[in-house]
Amino acid sequence: MTSLTRVPGKRAQGTPARGSAERRGRTRGPEGCAQAGEGDRGVAEGDEIPGGGDRTPAHGDGTTRTATSRTTTLRRGLLVTASWLVVLAVTWLVPDVPDLSPLAGRTAFLAVLGGVVLAVSVWLALALSVPGAAARLLHWSWWYVAVAAWFVIWEVTTAKTGWLRAPHFAPPETLLSDFWEDRGLLWGSFWASTRLLLVGFAVGAVSGFFTGLAMGWSRVANYWIHPVLQSIGPVPAGTLLPLVFVVIPTPQLGSIFMIAFGVWFPMAVLTRAGIASVARGYFDVAQTLGAKGRFLVWRVAIPGALPSIFTGLFMGLGASLGALALAELLGVRSGLGWYISWVKGWADYPKMYVAILIMVLLCRTLIVLLFRVRNSVLSWEKDLVRW
Repeated sequence: MTSLTRVPGKRAQGTPARGSAERRGRTRGPEGCAQAGEGDRGVAEGDEIPGGGDRTPAHGDGTTRTATSRTTTLRRGLLVTASWLVVLAVTWLVPDVPDLSPLAGRTAFLAVLGGVVLAVSVWLALALSVPGAAARLLHWSWWYVAVAAWFVIWEVTTAKTGWLRAPHFAPPETLLSDFWEDRGLLWGSFWASTRLLLVGFAVGAVSGFFTGLAMGWSRVANYWIHPVLQSIGPVPAGTLLPLVFVVIPTPQLGSIFMIAFGVWFPMAVLTRAGIASVARGYFDVAQTLGAKGRFLVWRVAIPGALPSIFTGLFMGLGASLGALALAELLGVRSGLGWYISWVKGWADYPKMYVAILIMVLLCRTLIVLLFRVRNSVLSWEKDLVRW
């Protein structure tokens, strides 16, 4: 093989490598171009390639991936359906311990399980034709299997074997029956807790936002407010409970104050940190273009601080939920916290568990809604950080 000599500014000299003539032929006028184009099309269509077998059509890999994805979706969906069928079979066919039979709520619980099996089957049918449904099924399938396994363990250890006995433990049928029995009082308690939480959270978030904005934007405000924030902000809201119900005239207003206080501190701290962390260059560019003080605050500082502000909202929401439970347990005569304390006094533990589950669902719903708002407002940040 003849060696090649590289000359700066020129092509390599020597014997041309194999295939150079063909490349020159393709660039030699329109006819050469036409011939090359025909040859390329022939190879793309799967004609025989010199020195190798047939080339797989371009759409072959995509078809294979689609078939594999459908198979995976089908298997995962059948696994979820089978797991809930096991829950249904155990509940229906395995006999209860004698002292629990007949168990209240059994028919309603079997109907709920049948609805779950039907819903999962419909979801599987949609997943085989709708990509979005398939992605959700694959993502959440193991959670549905785990929940089904938990129901089997719960049912076996309570209703079927009696290993966990009343009054401290109860099968799922009993919880469903107690929920239906006290549905009116539970709905009123749920609405009272939701209203109290939303009002307190809104008051605390707004006051904390403006407190942090003032500290982050004004040196004078930061000088006077920041030491106060450092002194009273970390104090748990529960320690203020005796003082709150002495100073504030009504338990309702006192509960709102406690919830708002729990939100105010993290919101103020993180809003101040977000305002202070906005790069100075943004303000310089805006001022060069003629921006004034109000524009700099609302169009530069606050948008730049939004990630920190949402972090403060998440932390404040957690604090507000704790303050809500404490306020309802010790002060307000309504709400889920009050209901839990009331039924516990009667040793009615299944109803207490029902109220706790409703509170868990309330907390999860609020967190998911806040995540969705954050994702919508900060959609521009998804390409910058991993969420």
